[in-house]
Amino acid sequence: PQDVAWFLASYAREARARIRQAMAPVTGGGGDFPELAEVRQDLEETLGIHFRGRKGDHFFRATLVQTLFYGLFSAWVLWHQSHPDPDARFNWRAAAYDLHVPVIGAIFERLVTPSRLRQLDLIKVLDWTGDLLNRIDRGAFFQRFQQEHAVQYFYEPFLEAYDPELRKELGVWYTPPEVVEYMVARIDAVLREELELPDGLADARVHVLDPCCGTGAYLVAVLERIAATLRQKGGDALLAHDLKQAAMSRIFGFELLPAPFVVSHLQLGLLLQQLGVPLDTDERAAVYLTNALTGWEPPEEEKRQITAAPFRRERAAAERVKQEAPILVILGNPPYDGYADVAVEEERTLSEAYRETKRGPKPRGQGLNDLYVRFYRMAERRIVEQTGKGIVCFISNYSWLDGLSHPGMRERYLEVFDRIWIDSLNGDKYRTGKTTPEGKPDPSIFSTPMDPMGIQVGTA
Repeated sequence: PQDVAWFLASYAREARARIRQAMAPVTGGGGDFPELAEVRQDLEETLGIHFRGRKGDHFFRATLVQTLFYGLFSAWVLWHQSHPDPDARFNWRAAAYDLHVPVIGAIFERLVTPSRLRQLDLIKVLDWTGDLLNRIDRGAFFQRFQQEHAVQYFYEPFLEAYDPELRKELGVWYTPPEVVEYMVARIDAVLREELELPDGLADARVHVLDPCCGTGAYLVAVLERIAATLRQKGGDALLAHDLKQAAMSRIFGFELLPAPFVVSHLQLGLLLQQLGVPLDTDERAAVYLTNALTGWEPPEEEKRQITAAPFRRERAAAERVKQEAPILVILGNPPYDGYADVAVEEERTLSEAYRETKRGPKPRGQGLNDLYVRFYRMAERRIVEQTGKGIVCFISNYSWLDGLSHPGMRERYLEVFDRIWIDSLNGDKYRTGKTTPEGKPDPSIFSTPMDPMGIQVGTA
């Protein structure tokens, strides 16, 4: 899987270079083909963000390229399920027929029209990609791909090889399985002990949201925890059906980037397939392509009409979750860095509530501009002001625990929550030099064999 991710990233880089070169004479090096303007507008409305300036252009084109290559990869995975014969050949030109996630299919179809592919000079690169997929030993690949955690190791190498700058700015870090499992176990225990739900996450009343779900690690861990509880209760006969219903109606994920969004759908689909309840072609897991930091309140002004029906349905489904679902648990690993050029006003104002204090010192510095603070504020509002009870469980930058910018944040949580538990994970390059109190190396909880240093800030 890692090798396939590397090849996909290599071809994606080549495609990005060809798009830039093809567009330069048409647009003077900036903007897009007129035919792509509609896609850009529909994506902005669906995601609830604006593509502005250099970073915005970069993000939009990265979105198109990721959709193209991960759309092809996703179509190949789904094609394999109906063509297990090792001699069968995958045809990338027919890939749209195998895409079951409508919004990705809609972007993909707009990109792969023959005239547009010729304009953008992409046909040869897609031929290479088709050849790559047909060279894979599918039996060996899927045995490894479906093993625990292989799918997460598949996406991060892609983004690191394709666009390390984007990866850093969007805070894409592989969350260690031990951290994911620990957080899910803590939530399950707190639901039982504090909110008097004896079945924990398996209770049908518990609606869960990962607002930055990436490749779906937390969503899979939640479903596995639910499965373990149902097995303990002797519910084997209904287990698969109950898990499928949970994945479709009460375990929610939001994601901004198309590639991990595609992988999360693949991962959940493979899990349900292994349990014997595969998703039908008209069914989907409740993971939506959207900006988790916008759309929680009905808009005061009517929104711009989205041209393509799949984009309209994606936005409407995500907003139903945001505005109507009785979310009881919000968990995950929110990105830590800002990505200012794609933010809209609703998102930028999220941290305003933390800029005032009643008893503590006034906030100082720029720490409240960090992106993870917005995710905390979104989660706090959803649980405190909308549901009225529930749990927020994030792993994040730990600067909010004692930072000079964050007294308002700390004061508010002491006011509105009944319990606060904190596990400090250290690993701060700037304060501790990445050593333990005993002076031993302490690189990062996010260290992996591919990235021994991991992130540079401390986490909790």
